[in-house]
Amino acid sequence: MHICMVISVPMPPREGVGYYTWNLSRFLVGHGHQVQIITRGQRGKPMFEMLEGIPIWRPRFYPVYPFHVHLHGLFVRQLIRRLEGDVDLFHFHTPLPPPEYTCRPMLLTVHTPMREEVRAIQIRSPRAVVMTAQLPFSVWIERRLLDSATMITAVARSVAQELREYGLDPERAKVLGNGVDTEFFCPVERSQGGSPSTTYLLAAGRLDLRKGFEDLIEAMPHIASRFPDTWLYIAGTGPLEVQLRSRITELKLDGVVRLLGHVDHSRMVRLYQGALIFAHAAHYEGLPTVLLEAMACGTPVVATAVSGALDVVDDGVNGLLVPARSPEALADAICKLLGDNAMRAHMGLAGQRTVEDRYSWSAVGAAYLRCYWALTEKGGQ
Repeated sequence: MHICMVISVPMPPREGVGYYTWNLSRFLVGHGHQVQIITRGQRGKPMFEMLEGIPIWRPRFYPVYPFHVHLHGLFVRQLIRRLEGDVDLFHFHTPLPPPEYTCRPMLLTVHTPMREEVRAIQIRSPRAVVMTAQLPFSVWIERRLLDSATMITAVARSVAQELREYGLDPERAKVLGNGVDTEFFCPVERSQGGSPSTTYLLAAGRLDLRKGFEDLIEAMPHIASRFPDTWLYIAGTGPLEVQLRSRITELKLDGVVRLLGHVDHSRMVRLYQGALIFAHAAHYEGLPTVLLEAMACGTPVVATAVSGALDVVDDGVNGLLVPARSPEALADAICKLLGDNAMRAHMGLAGQRTVEDRYSWSAVGAAYLRCYWALTEKGGQ
């Protein structure tokens, strides 16, 4: 089978949807299928390259907001016309790929509907204002994608339910979840060299609106007062980095909180393995890859009770859930786990089993293959 992915995020991947698409593509190639990926043009990147044997296309992209997706779509449309004779189906991924028509079957995976993403944002910055102003354009694009799709999948039950606001019956969206390479993201015995020189909490993700990193930073004075030798490491880059650094300094946390910037996969897995706790403080998220990766590594998690986290975390069993936008609740839950070694060990093991059973790429990838076969058989009628 020959599948063409269409996405709007950088490739090679640097964040959740990019890693999702890339890892699914590698799974498919490993099972004998052909895959190519269409994404946006990137400064300093060629319009075409082979990445680990997978063709990457980067049609021209001009950041002319709010018409950037429409303009990019002109170039994507030309490329799809060139490729579709050799492609069995196209697999589009939100957020905001250009909604281009193809005569081939089209599967759409919804990661985060823009209505919910913008609803979770508090208007405190120019970036929040821009995203809110662009919402009508974004929703128009999403409606076109939903109308054009032959099949729709969602990464979490909450995401499927949120599609009601687009006039879609949630039952039409197949919930397939997110996937993790459980052979790569796995625990390590501390006696095998996994013991860190510093005891630390870990958070990771794009430093952007709705991710809740500011809440985690606000929680650190209380945590540090009870566990003064514990650091917070935050891995990732994004538009809020300067704002977060400023708040860290204001709270006199420069000796407690470290922003690590972009972290490659090999270092990231070691960070997961060495962390006492992984904290995910998002205000809204489809199904966070970083949460699943941390759990796969046997790291106990504290997460906000929003969106896809509710599919994964069974409060008090394989992690702890807290309300969103509550630094106090976040601090209390983290301190509870920090003070109980047995609870951390129990929840870490339970989280690892959850991911191995339900969110490995062998499970999620196989579910996608069943969808692909159903689509191509339908398309051949």
